[in-house]
Amino acid sequence: MNFLEKIKTKDLTECDFSNEVLEGLSLEGLSLCFSTFTCASFKNITFKDVDFTECFIPEADFTNCKFENCIFDRVNFQRTNFDKCFFENCSFKYAFMGLTKFINCDIINSNMEKAQILDASFLNTRLKGINFKDAILKGTYFQESILENIDFINTDLRSVNFKNSILKNIKDIDAVFYGKKPWGGISSEGHPLDEYNSEGVD
Repeated sequence: MNFLEKIKTKDLTECDFSNEVLEGLSLEGLSLCFSTFTCASFKNITFKDVDFTECFIPEADFTNCKFENCIFDRVNFQRTNFDKCFFENCSFKYAFMGLTKFINCDIINSNMEKAQILDASFLNTRLKGINFKDAILKGTYFQESILENIDFINTDLRSVNFKNSILKNIKDIDAVFYGKKPWGGISSEGHPLDEYNSEGVD
């Protein structure tokens, strides 16, 4: 049974929607917890108050999608791409985003606390009011992006690159970052500066 057929039953948890192609929908108040969307494609879809808790969404593509008040806690987004997407008041706590790409996106007032965002890319993306507390962003790449009102408290920022990005109002207490912080902070104490090569703004 495909996604549109399952909507009618209102039972969308623990389902396998791999390789689904969905376009032009407005989805509100759905629970998709524990479902699988491997290699699925989403285009021009609005998600409002949708719960994706512990979903498996690897190698999926989201284009021109809007997410409001959505829950992505403990979701696996391995190698997933978001292009021209908008997020507001969303939760990504404990989410895994290895090699995930955000391109031309807006991410506003969202919580990425304790997320694992490894070797991910944020390209031409605006992030405002984001909580990265206790998150791991090792190897992640921010290019030509705007980061404003960001909480990097106790965040692992090793080998993170902020190429041509604008950074405003950054909280970085106990952040792990080797090299000079591009928002004007000082190098982490007690570690050799060449142990990791974090790069600042060009």
